[in-house]
Amino acid sequence: MSGGFADHWEDAEDEFDYRVIEPIDHSLTLAIAAQGAADEAVSAAEAAANEAANAAEKADIAYAASVEWSLEFVVASAEVLLGVNELLLGPVLNVRDGRTAILTDIHIALVEQLDGVTIETRIWDVTNTTYRTAHTGTLDPVVNRRSYSALTVDVDDKERFWVYVTDIDGDTPPTVLQVCVAGVYLDEP
Repeated sequence: MSGGFADHWEDAEDEFDYRVIEPIDHSLTLAIAAQGAADEAVSAAEAAANEAANAAEKADIAYAASVEWSLEFVVASAEVLLGVNELLLGPVLNVRDGRTAILTDIHIALVEQLDGVTIETRIWDVTNTTYRTAHTGTLDPVVNRRSYSALTVDVDDKERFWVYVTDIDGDTPPTVLQVCVAGVYLDEP
């Protein structure tokens, strides 16, 4: 059957396919691809979450098996000056064989300071010939106590801690500086 109604029917059917069926098929193809990508993203996220949980569990086990240590020392018994003050060598940390030591916390205390101060906690090597800076901390004006936590600085056997004041703001120097370094011993892996 040609012409008339049949031609219009085929034209209408072609138009319907073009305007409705093809866009639906295209949308379905995109939706299937998006679902696949989403499945991959969920799998990757689950793997990352499992890896993080395993790492946290290992850290918890290691921390539970650790032994804490702390050393407190007076850096300046009177006026705090730029530089090393009264203590150049500092306390030594004894790390037994089969263990490692990690510096995790530094606590700084002053009797008084008015304008701000910057302090480096340093570690001398075992031969006392070279040092490294473990941490630099700044105390804002009139802040006399400050703690720094969650540090992860390795400390070797017989290394010594000492403090170097790098900056004192204002005209009035702080008075009395005391420092406590603390951490954990862990069994070597």
